[in-house]
Amino acid sequence: MIANKAACYSLATMTIIGIANSANASLDLLAGVEAGIDTQTSMTSSDLEQTQKILSTEDIGVKHFWTNDDTGTSYEIIIDHHYSYGHYPCLAYDLIITTPYQTETKPLDACKNSNGQWISITSGTTAL
Repeated sequence: MIANKAACYSLATMTIIGIANSANASLDLLAGVEAGIDTQTSMTSSDLEQTQKILSTEDIGVKHFWTNDDTGTSYEIIIDHHYSYGHYPCLAYDLIITTPYQTETKPLDACKNSNGQWISITSGTTAL
């Protein structure tokens, strides 16, 4: 049983690393982390592009807000602080997702990869 869990974890890790190496890695990994807990708060491609744009402004403490007219979901990003992960510039931020049914605040981190795209990371993630 433990061996099966370890094998599944290894496979998942290798899959994430493979995704990180693809051309769409930034959007894929941002989508995976910022999609929300359920599918009602999933970000569309335009939301992910807006997130990339906002994270690139890197204005600390400024509220960046938009509403997706197609889904009715509103998003707000507030960048908390900058830091480095190795030689990658990173930042911590809050993503506030508001749907007609709920508001959810997610503290997230993202680092800029070698292609200049922001990739959401979680502690222990090293695939940039």
